[in-house]
Amino acid sequence: MSEHVRAVVERHIADGGFAGAAVIAAHHGQIAVEYYAGEAAPGLPSGASVLWPLASISKVYSTAMIMRLVELGMLTLNTPVCHVLPRFTGDGREQVRLRHLLTHTSGLIYESPEMEARLMAHTPVAELIEEAYTAPLLFAPGSSISYADYNTLLAGHMAEVVTGRRFAELVQELVIDPMGLRDTFMPPPTTEYDRIAHIRGVMAEDTDGAMYNSHYARQLAHPAFGTFATARDLLAFTLHFTPGGPRIHTEATVQAMTRDQTGGVFGTHISLSGLSPDAPVPWGLGWALQTEATPGLYCDLASPRTFGHGGASGCMLMIDPQHDVVIAVLSNTHVRTGRDRWTTRLQSILNTAFVAAVSSRPEGE
Repeated sequence: MSEHVRAVVERHIADGGFAGAAVIAAHHGQIAVEYYAGEAAPGLPSGASVLWPLASISKVYSTAMIMRLVELGMLTLNTPVCHVLPRFTGDGREQVRLRHLLTHTSGLIYESPEMEARLMAHTPVAELIEEAYTAPLLFAPGSSISYADYNTLLAGHMAEVVTGRRFAELVQELVIDPMGLRDTFMPPPTTEYDRIAHIRGVMAEDTDGAMYNSHYARQLAHPAFGTFATARDLLAFTLHFTPGGPRIHTEATVQAMTRDQTGGVFGTHISLSGLSPDAPVPWGLGWALQTEATPGLYCDLASPRTFGHGGASGCMLMIDPQHDVVIAVLSNTHVRTGRDRWTTRLQSILNTAFVAAVSSRPEGE
């Protein structure tokens, strides 16, 4: 493991950027970097058994499940949302299709404007879905990009309606179990709470509705932010989208998920600190794409074929198929504490882990 990875992580801990972190990277499918430091929660050292709230990286797990339903013929990407959810009408909503939800081109707002109050009131997911039915559209579906939790929430509800199954059960049966993920939960059972990282700076912090930290929030199993996993399990999940990696989807599905599905539409992405507000941010299905026009979306050194996802709880995940590298960085400070410093911390770790990974040699060489 590169000493540079250790040094940069320890520096951020010493500076108070976060209390604990995990870094794991694979090169050609083999672990090249694995490092844990600091405290994941008070009295809980960071380590291989810690469950990290993955925040918005959960969206990729949800999309992976939905794409299995597409493969099974239960949904199509062009299915109008209102054909499955008949009350989703008015203000142009009739034009919103599943494809728009999975590529953040629906026009839906990010989340409830009263989300913190909703958390503190222990609002059930069903009521959050009700708000999504009436939230105004920001633009005509397909004409722009605006990243939104509501997109994944509605896509997950569509999956429930067409299958007659609970969302969390579908993720378990179609993604977690087939991938052999034994330390991934949506939601985590209470018996696992003592190994969950505590996130600083969250919405509704220090209340019984605190995002990621409270029993209520953990049991929401929200499609946009409800997954908890160890670093190794997150890596194992991600390897299913690498060249020659294991698969629960067909190769064609993986290719569809990881190529531009937005047709050159321009929009915004919450992670694009330092880039032009007009920079095109193409999306695959569930994955955001780093391109020539958006360098450094994840790692400054990675190729323009890179794709990945961030999580506001303090994590970033990236896959560079050109170099056959996967990197996950997990920490426990929320982006609400300051986006630019938060992004710089995580990307500095990604950069050093990338160098360590591509410099590694497979066993036996």
